[in-house]
Amino acid sequence: MYFEDFLDDAFKAISAKNSDYEKSAKLLLPIKNTPSLNKEENVVEKINKVSLEGIIAGVDSGFVSKKLSYLDLVLVRAVGAIFSYKDGVLSKADYYPYSFSFPQPILLKSGLEKDEEQQSISLLRLKQEVQVSIDVIKKFKPKYIFVDGSIVPQYQDKPRNDSKINSEYNSIIYLFQEFYAVAQQNNCTIISCVEDSRGTRFKQILEELLPLKKINPSFLGDVFDSVLLDNFLLEGERTFHFSYTKNIAMHPILKDLNKVWGEKINVFYLKASNFDKPLRVEFIFTGQEKVDEIASIVYTLSSLHKEYSYPSVLIEADLRAGLNEQDISVVYDKLVDKLGPKVRMRRNSRPFK
Repeated sequence: MYFEDFLDDAFKAISAKNSDYEKSAKLLLPIKNTPSLNKEENVVEKINKVSLEGIIAGVDSGFVSKKLSYLDLVLVRAVGAIFSYKDGVLSKADYYPYSFSFPQPILLKSGLEKDEEQQSISLLRLKQEVQVSIDVIKKFKPKYIFVDGSIVPQYQDKPRNDSKINSEYNSIIYLFQEFYAVAQQNNCTIISCVEDSRGTRFKQILEELLPLKKINPSFLGDVFDSVLLDNFLLEGERTFHFSYTKNIAMHPILKDLNKVWGEKINVFYLKASNFDKPLRVEFIFTGQEKVDEIASIVYTLSSLHKEYSYPSVLIEADLRAGLNEQDISVVYDKLVDKLGPKVRMRRNSRPFK
């Protein structure tokens, strides 16, 4: 009975929230076709699909970890999918470094605190992913390269000041900037897609914009951008582009980047299907025409499935990079055979269940 009551309460709470979001979207309708704060676009812009031509790449990575009694074992695999299009049709698919490859086994540093362990694993994955992205640009010369996740490291990846892994974080910051520079040198546009964004930057901008339109923003409440925009945007629409953060000097990650890059990182939200939530798209701003171009490319690649709107080249990269427990068990079992049972965590050596 308790569980049924919980389900009823959860249904009522979620339904009430959805009703609030629908009302908020209706209250925002009057500003939809009005000028935005960037002075170049309206609040909402239409997107057109395009006939795909040339080389488009996507890079993703997967990882799985397992604790040993002394160290943590991590497997990381980053894969680039390289699609060649001709007259709007996929004519060829290449992969880097291989279509299928055994992941790279890595032992974490010893003596790490719990928060450092998770950050270290995330930084190792980022290092592999960004390095493969750089290699793909140099080898295949794509016009666009898609990255799964944000175009910058996330704040939870940044270690505390006295952490043992600060050098790893600093090397990742350097590597990201090398990635931006290599893309620029090779006339390649980086497009980053965040699958399940919990950003609130667009809502914060609305709180500045709405008073200028004589609308009280108090109805916005506490809501993620993607949820708010799900009822506001229609298929084939996007928001205006806006800066990644309001204050670079105060942002925990962007302040570590060269100011030249930090100031150019922009965002917009795009809805490729009425049956799926809007997609957060991040990119390095180089002009209004490029924004429109990026939106069209993302829309075209993300509208192949009405209930899962995500760039097809990233879906392919994800399928090639994915890892599971069976993958790491192969390495783990060989280590136990070589080093003996004491290498196991005690909880994994219990003689009873």
